Amino acid sequence: MESQKAYSTFLKLFEQLSYRHSYGDTFNNFLDFALWMLNPVKNEDTSKAVVRLDEIYTADEGKIMAQLFENWSIAADNDGAGFHDALGDLFQDLVSHGRNGQYFTPQPVCDMMAELVYSGELENGKTVCDCACGSGRMLLAMAKMNRNLKFYGADNDGTCCKMATLNMIVNSMQGEIAQMNSSTVEHDRSWHIRRVLNGSHYMPYYYVTGKNTTSFIQRHRQQLEDSKVIPPKSGEYKADKNGQLLIF
Repeated sequence: MESQKAYSTFLKLFEQLSYRHSYGDTFNNFLDFALWMLNPVKNEDTSKAVVRLDEIYTADEGKIMAQLFENWSIAADNDGAGFHDALGDLFQDLVSHGRNGQYFTPQPVCDMMAELVYSGELENGKTVCDCACGSGRMLLAMAKMNRNLKFYGADNDGTCCKMATLNMIVNSMQGEIAQMNSSTVEHDRSWHIRRVLNGSHYMPYYYVTGKNTTSFIQRHRQQLEDSKVIPPKSGEYKADKNGQLLIF
C-alpha cells in the first residue's frame, strides 16, 4: 500500500536526517517545519522557526526535510482513509521510548473506545475533549465517527501538542489543542484549528495564541457553574465524590 511505503520511506529519511543531529531535535524540528508548511500565513513572525532551521541544516538536509513532509502527508492520508497517526508511531519508535510514560494508546483501542461512547446524538458541532491528548489519537478516533464535531485536546508536553495539532490539520478537524496542565489549569499556549469551504473541499488553517488565551478555562468554569460547583479561585480542578476530575 502507498501509505505503508511512504511511512517506511519516512523512517529512512528521518534516520538519514538524524545522522548529524539527535532523534529528539530532528523530530521537533520537523514538527516546526510541518506546521510552517501548513500555515497559510507566511510572514516574518510565522517563519521564525524555518529561519532557525536554515541555520541548522545544510541545503541537502533541507531537501530531505521537504521529502520527510511529503512522505508523512502520504502516510497520514492512509490511502484515502485518513486518521493515521504516523507522527505518534515514529515518536514512540525512535524518540520517546516511553519517556515520562509516553506510550500512546494503540489506535485500535482508541477506535474501540470511541465506538463504545459514540451515539447518534452527537450531532455536528458537539464538543469532544481529551484532557491528556498525547498525539491526538482519541480525537482522531472520534473524528472517524463524525469529523464535524469540535475537538479539544490538552497536554503539558509541547511536542505532543504539535503532533495533535498536525493530525487535526491534515484531517480537516476543527477545535483547539492547548499546551496546559489539565490538573492545575496552568496554560501556556494554544493552537486553534479552523477550516473554510473552498469549492467542494475544506481548507484547514490555524493560529496560535499565548498564555491564558484559551477556551478551555472558560469552558471548565462554565461546567462548574452549570453543576452548581463554585469555580476554584486557586485555578485547581475540583473532583466529584468518586474522585473524577470535573472537566467539561
